Amino acid sequence: MTVGERIKKIRLERGLSQKQLALMAGMSEPAIRNYELGNRKASEKQLTKIAGALNISIYALDEPCLDTYNGVLHVLFRLEEEYGLTLLDNENDLHFRIYPNAHIYSEVQAWADEKQKFENGEISKEEYEIWKLSYPRRNAEQDMKRIREFQEKKKGESL
Repeated sequence: MTVGERIKKIRLERGLSQKQLALMAGMSEPAIRNYELGNRKASEKQLTKIAGALNISIYALDEPCLDTYNGVLHVLFRLEEEYGLTLLDNENDLHFRIYPNAHIYSEVQAWADEKQKFENGEISKEEYEIWKLSYPRRNAEQDMKRIREFQEKKKGESL
């Protein structure tokens, strides 16, 4: 979700028009409209004004920032909202869960599989790092290999 889409979503959740948000933020209505449409990119100062008017953290609007704990937490909040990530507290042992029906489940499962291969010594640390750095290219290559194998199998059955 883009910054503009997040502004719009939260504005609508608050029951505000673009004009009302603009007045509250001390900005023009066209500025808010252009941010929401993605025609213009809001500066940090402008995002701070909008966040203040919506009574939210700037981290809830801005692009993900992994340089601070607050930024990381807001990334996790977005993962919960957009991908169904769930936080579980089992006696002071926190876990994240992604339910199998979540769209991203199979992608995270592929990551878990590669991590397990590394931990089992089936692949080296370098191979694991290459997998992460080249993701999703490697998945695409594996998918293409499976498609070719399937096509060859079908060809063999038709002969």
